[in-house]
Parts: sequence; structure tokens; C-alpha cells
Amino acid sequence: MTASRFWIGVECMPVSVLQDAASHPRPILCGDLADAAAVRSALNRSLEQAEWHHLTLASPIGQGYLLDLLRQRGPIEHIVLALPAISCASDEADDDMSRPLDHLPSGTRHAIEGLIAVLRGAETTLHASIGAGLTLLRVDNAEASSPMARALGAFADEWIASEVARWATLGLSLSQLTVVSAD
Repeated sequence: MTASRFWIGVECMPVSVLQDAASHPRPILCGDLADAAAVRSALNRSLEQAEWHHLTLASPIGQGYLLDLLRQRGPIEHIVLALPAISCASDEADDDMSRPLDHLPSGTRHAIEGLIAVLRGAETTLHASIGAGLTLLRVDNAEASSPMARALGAFADEWIASEVARWATLGLSLSQLTVVSAD
């Protein structure tokens, strides 16, 4: 059986990353598929064999659904995770000053909870015997990034850096990748 690869947060991933997913024999793509419609059309039919799952990490239901998928689709070779609040920058969300103050703590909490839920879920479902791991994908859009997105990025940097050694003792890889979005 071929090991699965998960791409989580597809709506925040550059097309180039999803083209890499298309080359895998068993890709599983998760995210807000309503927001990923443009990405799906840009890829044409290259991801027809992919297994698509609509979920939002900002909700406990979405987190539970994802964790159940991770449990069911093993063995898992690798997980690529892009968190919306860290990676995505839409025109109206670029300026934290234009968003209501009560939305900022909520969005921050959801991003952090999503990151931690996926890391802990991956840690329990990945197997060292196949060299499995997780990569946190960060899209470099510094000029468009809001102060909140930069702060969440710094939080993710610190969290990943503090967890790398512990994951290595479990025989798992944990890394972070920053890509420049030209898409």
C-alpha cells in the first residue's frame, strides 16, 4: 500500500505546491474548498485523482474531522500544513486596523489551536518506520502581511523550533518551509 500524503490548508497554498501534490499517487487535500475553487481550476485536471475534504481548522468540528482522517488514511508519509491565519492574506484582511477588534483574538486563537491540534494529531498518527514527518508551509508575502499574521508567523517559528528535537527523538521529521508566492 502506498503511503498517503496530506496537504492541509490548500486554499492558502501556491499552485506550485499543489502541482507537487498532483505528482503523488495518493494525495489527500484538505481545506476550505469554496476558497480553493480558483486553485482547482488553475490546476485543470491534474488533481482529479486527489481525495478532497472540505474542512476548516478554525472549528473544533473541522479539527476533529481532520484528526479522524489522519487516523483512517494511514500509513501517512508526510503532511504539509498551511494555516490560513498565518499563510493567507486577502485584501480585506491585510490591514488589522480595518477589522473589528473582537475578530483579532478569535482568529489568533483559531490559528494557534489549529496548529497545535494538527501537530499533536500528526505526532500520534505518523510512523517513524517510514520516515514520516510534517512541514509547516509559510507563504512569503511580507509586503501584504498584517501585523497579526507576522506575529502568528513568529509564534509558529518558535513552536516548530522548540518541537524539532522532540520529534527527532520519536523518529519523525518536523520542518518549516517558506515559499515565495508567484501564483
